[in-house]
Amino acid sequence: MKPMSFRFALLALLVLPGVVAAGHGHAPPPGGYVVSCASIDHRDRYCPADTRGGVRLVKRDSKAACVLGQTWGYDRGGIWVTGGCRARFEVGGGHARGGHGYGGGYGPRVVRCESVDHRPRFCHVPGGVRDVRLDRRLSKAGCEFGYSWGFRRDGVWVERGCRADFVVF
Repeated sequence: MKPMSFRFALLALLVLPGVVAAGHGHAPPPGGYVVSCASIDHRDRYCPADTRGGVRLVKRDSKAACVLGQTWGYDRGGIWVTGGCRARFEVGGGHARGGHGYGGGYGPRVVRCESVDHRPRFCHVPGGVRDVRLDRRLSKAGCEFGYSWGFRRDGVWVERGCRADFVVF
């Protein structure tokens, strides 16, 4: 390869990923890139991405809500969406939280589930649940396993005012 061709190829390798990842004329964020992921007909969708630097929703493209831990989340291998959520996500911009992702489908992930006005709430987890541990309580009300929170094969339930982030395996 000629020196000029090599430089051009190297420049293309450095610039092109940012242009492709940005999509729709959006510039890539500093230190990261943008991934579009869409739940079509309310079906679960998994979009592979390197999420080690964290993930942040930057633009919702659907009428359906995109709620972290409920209709979207991520694990180390990518981003999941469900329930009609369609959005663009900043990936790798340094938004990692305590080593946990908000995930679904593969490996441990964090799901936020909240009992509002002390009402029972079930939070569906795409990909299923094998085990759960309370990661961080968000409410003044206590969160006691079997009393104010628990889980089934398909998700986590809360009641009695328990609001928390749960690590789901």
